[in-house]
Amino acid sequence: MFEIFVQHTLSILSTVIWWLLITGIGLLCLGRLSIPITSRCEMLFVSFGIGLVIVGHSVFLFGVADALQPFWIACMLSFLAILALSGWLRLPAVILPLSATPLNQTSGPGVQRFTRDSPGIHSGRGNSVERVAGIALSLLLAAAFLLTVTPESGKDALIYHLAVPKLFLQHGGFYTIPGNIFADYPLLAEMHYLLALFVGNDITAKTMNYVVLIEILAAIYLISRNLAKNHAVPALSMLVFLSIPSVFAVSHTAYNDLFVAFFTLGAFYAFLRWSEGGLNGWLVLSGIFTGGAIACKYTALLIIPLGCLGILFFAYRDKRTVCVTLKTLLVFGATAFVSGSAFYLKNWLVTGNPFHPFLYAVFGGRGWDADQARLYDIMVQSLGMGRELMDYILLPFNLSFRAKMDSIAFDGSIGPVFFLVLPFLAFIRRETSILLIVFFSFFSFLFWASSAQQIRYLIHLFPLLAILVGATVSRVRDRKIVYPLLLLMIGGGIAFNCLPIARDFIRTSPLKVAVGLESREDFLSRMVPVYPMYRFANENLPADAKIFLIYMKNHTFFCKRDCYSDAMFETHTIEKILRHFSTPEDVAAALRKDGFTHLMYDKRYLAGPVSPLSAKEQGLFLRFQKQCLSVVAARGPWHLSAICR
Repeated sequence: MFEIFVQHTLSILSTVIWWLLITGIGLLCLGRLSIPITSRCEMLFVSFGIGLVIVGHSVFLFGVADALQPFWIACMLSFLAILALSGWLRLPAVILPLSATPLNQTSGPGVQRFTRDSPGIHSGRGNSVERVAGIALSLLLAAAFLLTVTPESGKDALIYHLAVPKLFLQHGGFYTIPGNIFADYPLLAEMHYLLALFVGNDITAKTMNYVVLIEILAAIYLISRNLAKNHAVPALSMLVFLSIPSVFAVSHTAYNDLFVAFFTLGAFYAFLRWSEGGLNGWLVLSGIFTGGAIACKYTALLIIPLGCLGILFFAYRDKRTVCVTLKTLLVFGATAFVSGSAFYLKNWLVTGNPFHPFLYAVFGGRGWDADQARLYDIMVQSLGMGRELMDYILLPFNLSFRAKMDSIAFDGSIGPVFFLVLPFLAFIRRETSILLIVFFSFFSFLFWASSAQQIRYLIHLFPLLAILVGATVSRVRDRKIVYPLLLLMIGGGIAFNCLPIARDFIRTSPLKVAVGLESREDFLSRMVPVYPMYRFANENLPADAKIFLIYMKNHTFFCKRDCYSDAMFETHTIEKILRHFSTPEDVAAALRKDGFTHLMYDKRYLAGPVSPLSAKEQGLFLRFQKQCLSVVAARGPWHLSAICR
């Protein structure tokens, strides 16, 4: 129990130091942008975002230079710590503009800033709603934190969010990880997880993700209070966001979705601040945050054209000249490119495709083939609940009431809050900030609906939509019938969302492992049934063993032996081998030629009704299994076998 306490203390301490490092570097840069800062919350939020980009790209550069050895990482962190200390020491100079931009001041013809003098903010009903929302938000945050300090069991974290940086650390730099196509995705968030694995463990990475969640909630509060006029219920907006089941699910695991949401919110916030007075410093910040988002996930690329459309809108509204407009577009685009292009350039040089493995028909790409690209397109189109006209018409309803976690039916859950609030948007006045939220969310949703309909790819919109919900409540709080009806709708929607959250919390039962009454191994065995096979391989196979994994969930983060797995289509390689050869001995020779000493596989997917293999391929594999494999361990359908020589 004491050991667990020490481990958690070190993880939390490491995360606090990481936050101080990130924010300090951001403060150092923020002081040179000469932009007015309205509050300490704004200062810390913006500084954290700048620091995330700089530190993530610092790790990237060391990875490119094959300098991810302990000595060089320590040197990098020491240098960054000096910069961060300089930033914190410059704090008085950064805070100075606070008095120059009072909260009750508005500037420019654009967005009207929330003021503390706005009517209705201190109304009894508003305070009651905020108190209840604050209590519920605190309970959800506590539950999320308790889940955060449990060992990582999220599938995508075990496949690549943590597995890839672990291998980069072991290798001492970037390299092509055979079979793991996710290693070519934009990996800015994973660069921070690499630092977590260097100084701590998977729980440190999860606590980093939790800090990003807190920053998002702070940004929701910031936008609600500063940029949405008369927004009286920021705590309610924060609660709406965190109570979304898909958001809560990623709040306590080392994924990158919250990083994308944070950067998207930051880009939107900085853009709104730029629209107030036309200060290019805010536009530069918007470009930096946009670059951070696209350096985390391909789907964030849409922010660039939407940002350009926003610039053109304000150029038209303010009657700016063509020359000034082009210069503004150049500032935004160039900043986003510098901030976000590193992983795309790496992919272009290494694979020949900057968007690898996507757009294969246009760019091609090493480590991927036309058959895999075709299968991936089919998989993407299968997500959701259909692609016919009626399916698109019913999409908002299906997303709200019929989406399911761990299912092709959107692989997530939003809940009904946004759907139920839609009719009440008619009460919102046409303010610039609100219109921009609607515009950005609408076109982002259309893009999402035409691509991979997976709810996690919408998470970056949810903070803005949550702000919209709070703004709607604020607008109708003086209407005797509409106001309680809207609160009833929102409260019912939040309660609906909390049911799957509660079920997941009870199923995970994090308290015992969090306080040390359940071992890490027992917890992982309970949460990830395939984990004992990886543990057995780690403890019993020789150090020079190389394992070919087939339908082992691709949880390579657990594997301490050299291993290979097709991360996207798990029988792709074995199918090619079985098609090419006709005898068990030839199959064994082909595997030994590639250095494999063992196979670890789920027999259900290699023989039987659910197997993707043809009858001929299944027959060959069964003969190969009988003649050339020697069982080392078996647990249910999972087998670990040695390849006979």
